[in-house]
Amino acid sequence: MKNKRKEGLSRLFELAGKKKGKLFAASIFSVISSFSRIIFYFSIYLVIKTVLENYSNLAGIDKMLIVRYSLFSLAGIILYAVCAFVSSSISHVAAYDLLYEIRIALMEKMSRISAGFFDSVTQGSIKKIMADDVESIEEFVAHSFSELVAGIAAPLFIMIYLFTIDWRLSLIILLPIIISIFLLGMCLTQKDKALLQKKMSQSMEKMTGTIIEYVHGMPVIKVFNRSLKGFKRYENDINEFVDVVDETAHANALPISLYYVFFGAQTLFLLPPCIFMLKNAAGYNEALLTVILFLFIGQGLKEPLENMMNMAVGTNRIKEAVARIDNILYQNELTFDEDKLPSSYDVAFENVSFSYNGKTNAVEKVSFKARPGSINAIVGHSGGGKSTLMELLLRFYDVNEGAIKIGGVNIKDISQENLMNLISYVFQDSFLFNDTIENNIRMGNQRATKADVVMAAKAAGIHEVIENLPDAYDSVVGENNVYLSGGEKQRIAIARLFLKDSPIVVLDEATAYADAENEMKIQAAFARLAKNKTVFIIAHRLKTIENADNILVIHEGRLAAEVKHSELMEKCQIYKDMVAANERRDSWSI
Repeated sequence: MKNKRKEGLSRLFELAGKKKGKLFAASIFSVISSFSRIIFYFSIYLVIKTVLENYSNLAGIDKMLIVRYSLFSLAGIILYAVCAFVSSSISHVAAYDLLYEIRIALMEKMSRISAGFFDSVTQGSIKKIMADDVESIEEFVAHSFSELVAGIAAPLFIMIYLFTIDWRLSLIILLPIIISIFLLGMCLTQKDKALLQKKMSQSMEKMTGTIIEYVHGMPVIKVFNRSLKGFKRYENDINEFVDVVDETAHANALPISLYYVFFGAQTLFLLPPCIFMLKNAAGYNEALLTVILFLFIGQGLKEPLENMMNMAVGTNRIKEAVARIDNILYQNELTFDEDKLPSSYDVAFENVSFSYNGKTNAVEKVSFKARPGSINAIVGHSGGGKSTLMELLLRFYDVNEGAIKIGGVNIKDISQENLMNLISYVFQDSFLFNDTIENNIRMGNQRATKADVVMAAKAAGIHEVIENLPDAYDSVVGENNVYLSGGEKQRIAIARLFLKDSPIVVLDEATAYADAENEMKIQAAFARLAKNKTVFIIAHRLKTIENADNILVIHEGRLAAEVKHSELMEKCQIYKDMVAANERRDSWSI
């Protein structure tokens, strides 16, 4: 039987790993600082005790004794400051180490899971997990955990001490605290209120995703002169979040209000029994000292206990954050039975079928073979399954039926790292990082020298453009007016491919956003790149692939034909119609 997955704080400690030792040390110092904070109240009590014991002869009070009590208070304050600083320092180091490791683990995990996962989540939800949820863990580990331990330990030992003095007054001090804990527990554990907390977190995640989408879509919104209200989903998601917050606040208003009323009411609860105790005491001075002790110490208990309560409230948020992090960390990874390396680079699709939704096949029973060193064009109407075929080759998704093989080896038997080394992919819209041009090209091969980078840029026809930038290859994309056109970005992406030098190349509508001049340069770069490689070109501009060794016509997820251009013009009506449509488009003029 499999061990049950840990959740909440226990899972957080599991993630903390070796940093648990630092958290333990931080907690020890926090407990000491919490005790030190109450020394001040004991010192005042001892001074008052000395005064009461000598009230008939105040001049006879040992002044050095008062000085010692004062120094005792000062030592407590210094000890508190030192221990609080040390505790905070240790816990912050542990927290930031943990944040780093969690974020690295999340990034590495996302690189190993199916791309299909990202189709089911929004950018906002990923951003919330990577930034907000991980950051909330930092807040808990760096600040809350050690204070939570101190908030339990210090009051516990003090209450044990007070019970040895007077168990009746001790119970009275505990009464408002117990009522407060009960009221707080109602807000945290009642099913309807717990569901509201979860609903509020989910609503915030949804709203964050919509906000990011709204910001990204701002050019479209401005072009069509749409107001904020015009982007209806944005408005609805914000209103939904406000409504959930309002509903949660109203549901918790009474118990939370009563919680704060009772939590600070130790003195109010103590006064009646203390007055009764003084009135009926056999020894007034002794009873007065006991009353003063409980009034002072009872008030001193409030701060560490309040910290503990606040931290307890935060644990629900941490539980939700850890659950969302684990939703990524526990995603199924792309697996391989054994890591084989193919000896040749022919690509074969054998009766491949795939569905995104489990109902309708996006690709159905497709079979073909691409020879090493051949150029294979994939054409068809939009939504017909062209890009899906290449995403299956890259294992962005796994096939539902059939097999894809490279050199006779099923890609499921090739590790993800080795598969990515075998294949290079140029997307329709190439992404450049906010980094230097050199580093953007170097993504193709981290071990490449500067000379290799320059050679790749020259092969991609982008060297002259880079040289004219303010800092040439050291220019940072997006800074100091370093902006590149769509065609120039594509040539940077092609330079990456030259540097990577993988045996299989996929070009997905790579000239879609290029002007005529850039398209010509990109095509020339493609010609150099394609030498001795197995190349797949997804294209809508059919003139660019007329000389391909093989043209695959994909229609509604099926392979309709697979031959050269000349034969397709004779035998494939779908292809002939596409060529005619291309010619009509190219004949348009204004």
